[in-house]
Amino acid sequence: MALTDGDPAPDGDLWYRILTSDKHITKGRIQHGAFQGKFLSAPGAAKKRPWNAEASGRLRSLAGSVKDVETHCTEYCKRVNRTFYGIMFPKEQLAGQQIEGLELGTYYTPIDGVDHAHSDLTFTGSVPAEKTAEYDRFVMALSKKFNAIHPDQITLLPDANLTKAPEVSRAEAVKAMLLALFHKIRPFREGQK
Repeated sequence: MALTDGDPAPDGDLWYRILTSDKHITKGRIQHGAFQGKFLSAPGAAKKRPWNAEASGRLRSLAGSVKDVETHCTEYCKRVNRTFYGIMFPKEQLAGQQIEGLELGTYYTPIDGVDHAHSDLTFTGSVPAEKTAEYDRFVMALSKKFNAIHPDQITLLPDANLTKAPEVSRAEAVKAMLLALFHKIRPFREGQK
């Protein structure tokens, strides 16, 4: 099956997220701080997504080898001027589960020219406001669903458990290639002006 932007992640794939704060992971355990602040965001209006909130991450099946994952984590943290503290990933498949009235899903949402493995953990329903009892219950329930590993434990990141590796659709692949080329040429062209 060829994945296109907005498709559900294949059954058995693994969504994971980079941890960029020491308040997110302690002694190999995910902390409640990982679900505060910028963890949830509203989907971009232009994409017309069917969910109410999302958390950015990546699909393990498209992320490459463990070394590729480590390289991406390090480069991402350098680009956003943060420190790489680890990775969080669910203990079980979350798609279709409900937590505090929110239905969870995992969707392929590539970022053109930046990250072809990008995906979102999605939440459909009424998202509670931060600093409320409802949000605290949501965070407590969600935190029980995740494992966390430190950078020196990266080999413990599970592989995707797929019967067949997903392919990115030809249109997505061509678009990503053209955008990458554009981003390489643009600095050269701007330098000639």
